Amino acid sequence: MRDLKVYLLDFINFLFPLQCVSCKKSLVTGEEFFCISCFLELPKTRYHIYADNPVLRSFTGRFPLEKGAAWLQFQKGGVLQAAMHAIKYQNRPKLGAYLASQAAADWQDSDFFSDIDLIVPVPLHWRKRMKRGYNQAAFIAQGLGDSLNIPVDESFLYRAQYRQSQTREHRFKRWTNVSSVFAVKTHLAVTDKHILLVDDVLTTGATIEACLKAMAEMPRCRFSIFTLAHA
Repeated sequence: MRDLKVYLLDFINFLFPLQCVSCKKSLVTGEEFFCISCFLELPKTRYHIYADNPVLRSFTGRFPLEKGAAWLQFQKGGVLQAAMHAIKYQNRPKLGAYLASQAAADWQDSDFFSDIDLIVPVPLHWRKRMKRGYNQAAFIAQGLGDSLNIPVDESFLYRAQYRQSQTREHRFKRWTNVSSVFAVKTHLAVTDKHILLVDDVLTTGATIEACLKAMAEMPRCRFSIFTLAHA
């Protein structure tokens, strides 16, 4: 039966070949989302091995973090830009989960995730989620959670106000736009947990900072952040 399934999958891939997210070449057996050449070009940061790194420094004086890191460094025109665009705008959220699982495997020899109790994705407003059809941060969070056997909770942190895309906004305007749009469902609040907040890309940090400040009311909790990319 297994051989029949393999043959059927090979036949489907022959008729409708899967393509690399970046270079668009047809994928071969064993490749997933990327051809091997493009996958090896993903620009890893190695931030997780440094107690002081650019992600953590960006929150100095803004919010006290236990840990913070991004797996990849965003580069315009590179493999990662194509992947992030596919995740966010081309209905490829499972690519986010896949990359998160690869990050977890890549960092398995470090202690970055060792004492995390709960993973929380940065939420989307329900209007934007309905329009896009999914929250890409939630898929990234679930990819980590499944790989690390850590629970993921999308329920208690939510976006209370709707905002248009901030892609073209400057840092201060981004901060003022999101400084009070997130809230915690108090009846679901937790205590004495180390919470990992997860998003797709860290740029100014305004959105993540606003989420952290909303969650800071939870008693005796510690906070860390993970993003797939740092821009």
